[in-house]
Amino acid sequence: RARLISLTAKTRNTATATLPTTRRLFSKHIVRFFTIIVIIIVSISFIYGILEVESKIKTSMHRFYEDHQMHDIYIKSKNIMGFTKDEMNYLEDTYDKSQIVKSFCYEMEIDNKLTRVYSYDLSTEINQLELVEGSFPNNSNEIVVERSTKKIKGYDIGDIVKINNREYTVSGIVFNPLMIIIEDEQSFTDENRPLENVIYFDQTPFMVNDIYIKLDNIVDEKVYDDNYEQIIDNEKEILEMNFNEDNATILSLYENYGFYSLHSYAEKVSIIGYVFIVFFCLITILVIYSTISRLMDEERSQNACLKTLGFTNYQIMYKYLVFISLAIIIGVFVSCFVGIGFSYIIYFAFEFQYDMPPFPSDINITLYMLISLGMLAMNLILVSIIAYKNVNHNPAYMLRPKAPKAGKKVILEYIKIIWNHLSFKYKSTFRNVLLFKSRFFMTVVSIMFCTMLVLAGIGILDCASKVKGADSLGLISLALIIFSGVLCALVIYNLTNINVSERNREIATLMVLGYKDNEVTGYIYREIYIMSIIGAILGLPCGYVFMEFVFNLIDFGAISDINWWSWFIAPIITMIFSFLSTMLLRRRIVKTDMNASLKILE
Repeated sequence: RARLISLTAKTRNTATATLPTTRRLFSKHIVRFFTIIVIIIVSISFIYGILEVESKIKTSMHRFYEDHQMHDIYIKSKNIMGFTKDEMNYLEDTYDKSQIVKSFCYEMEIDNKLTRVYSYDLSTEINQLELVEGSFPNNSNEIVVERSTKKIKGYDIGDIVKINNREYTVSGIVFNPLMIIIEDEQSFTDENRPLENVIYFDQTPFMVNDIYIKLDNIVDEKVYDDNYEQIIDNEKEILEMNFNEDNATILSLYENYGFYSLHSYAEKVSIIGYVFIVFFCLITILVIYSTISRLMDEERSQNACLKTLGFTNYQIMYKYLVFISLAIIIGVFVSCFVGIGFSYIIYFAFEFQYDMPPFPSDINITLYMLISLGMLAMNLILVSIIAYKNVNHNPAYMLRPKAPKAGKKVILEYIKIIWNHLSFKYKSTFRNVLLFKSRFFMTVVSIMFCTMLVLAGIGILDCASKVKGADSLGLISLALIIFSGVLCALVIYNLTNINVSERNREIATLMVLGYKDNEVTGYIYREIYIMSIIGAILGLPCGYVFMEFVFNLIDFGAISDINWWSWFIAPIITMIFSFLSTMLLRRRIVKTDMNASLKILE
């Protein structure tokens, strides 16, 4: 018990003792703190938002399926006279009357437009038509028509339609849940022509060539789920054994053109999300690694003083873990709302192609928590390793400033034809760029990844623009370009901010020597721009390989579909974001306190 009390008291004292230093850490490095928050928001928002899209579509389409009592099995007769008496008897013996909708469907030219005509009991609950305007037919001289889309021309209430030398009045406009796609609806008779009109007769068909079946053993299953698909496949096999392939085609709801294409594009979005998660996480890790590493280098002597006062390694590490944890927690909290907004934007993109049901407002807590806890755990482990490596030394060693990098020739100096033609300022710039390898690696790799992501976004946009009905992928690619560009700007801002912080003495010396504002900022910016250009150029071949992988994975697009100018636009976009981020730090550089900076080592 005495040991427990002692341990509790020690823990309390640790927290109390480290509180002032932790508070000073936040106040001194508030800009870095908020930069990390924004980077976390960008990363998690993109990851959560894009991964949630498929789930949102599945949820909304299941509700749509339930609300409209969608069929599960569709049987289309190939016989010109429709289903035989034996076939009808088999279906009526196998399924309850309430599970079957019998319809007569054909296509014909009406007013020089390819028109599909349905004849069945419109009051049926299966595939229930939704009345958009007007009313359902009250007599045999009235019809309802499909609502207008990009391809379906439609009619107005009260229009007279002449069919087989008989005139009918349009009493209502409806929405057929089987026609959720607003692009080209496939024709039964001519694959090269889009369907231009759909007409519905409310009457018992004199002949049946379409049958829709609603199964009663899938009440607890969700459409698009594996269990649902397995049940449907089993049912199809049974029906195929009892129907001659030459007489009938048996299809599931999945094989409805609108449902199939929507599901296919939703899966592609999800796959793109899983692929890009890796790079967003890597960039985030690189930024946090560089931030904490530089931060601990700057506080090397302060941490040494803490050790002389009796602080343990873990007490010193504690403030950095709190610093990162709080930044990530705040970022995670905000990213939940931003991520939902992002998933709504992508979901909204599908409305350009489909009559989408309302966006589900519920939050996938499990997915959100997995992403958030994964990001938190990953970075806490990283920071713990960096912090322990930096504080696990004796105070005397830590009180001595790190020895400056030994001057040595960089690779360009051996290429005389280039080196001899460089001015002094560019020689010093290239020495700084190539001498500090960790800084060079961090910046180049981060920019390379960002360029690669921007190029992938542009590549998908190019491919989507050439494929009919790929508007949703086009909007996703635009979002990817924007998120990647913002991430690039944040990376450059953070690295430049750190660079300026650790080189205050150097900047102050230049000012004392009479360098003007543009010359001082140019001294720093030239290094950043050179590393950004190298990263942007390296991002092109990496982007080529990456896009080949993505296109093969989602079975969409090809390198040959990418416009030639896209290979120039991607690095230019990256450089623009790099330029904008460095401009934000110009004021901080030119306002450097010369006296305070020159006394840093004292």
